[in-house]
Amino acid sequence: MSLSRSRAVVVLAGVLLSGCAAAPPTGGAAAPTAAAVDWRNTTYQVTCDGIVPEGFAATVVDGRARVPADASLPPHYDHYDVSVTATASGDVDGDGAPDAVVALDCSPQPSNGIVQEVQVLSSTGRLLGTLPSPRSMPESVLLPPVYDRAGLSVQDGEIVAAMMAYGPDDNHASGPSVPLTVRWRFDGQGFVRVSP
Repeated sequence: MSLSRSRAVVVLAGVLLSGCAAAPPTGGAAAPTAAAVDWRNTTYQVTCDGIVPEGFAATVVDGRARVPADASLPPHYDHYDVSVTATASGDVDGDGAPDAVVALDCSPQPSNGIVQEVQVLSSTGRLLGTLPSPRSMPESVLLPPVYDRAGLSVQDGEIVAAMMAYGPDDNHASGPSVPLTVRWRFDGQGFVRVSP
């Protein structure tokens, strides 16, 4: 009798468990997650901070790329050296998913100059936009300010960028000496500077 009762309990437990397994899940469906992008090993469409307005594809490997240029066409460079200098993540566009902020250095060659371009990419990898050029900032009195590689972050939906601006006694050789923090917010179309 006790053996029959034990078998009945096992059969009943099996029926209940199989019914639970077949039950549809409750709540909303889980959102598909995009595969994480390795920002040091991907392809960017770069303008070299406007030097090449139509842009070019730069596929970085371990954070670096060398992209050939047609030296017969303006601006007459042989190639562009592109490097990923900093990344930050956080929700910039307000959809609740972490976006990426990627700082790129671009050095047209032959030259001794480096320009900076900061791209903001959505959680799906779509380009939301590029931060306004340091050359367009009001602090660009002598030379444009320079991004501090260690000072890029996303805080409360805003991109916070530590920079160094050139003071009256600074020059290209000595570098900038005036600390500056700039905040940008995505307005759905592009990036606008937030007043301090």
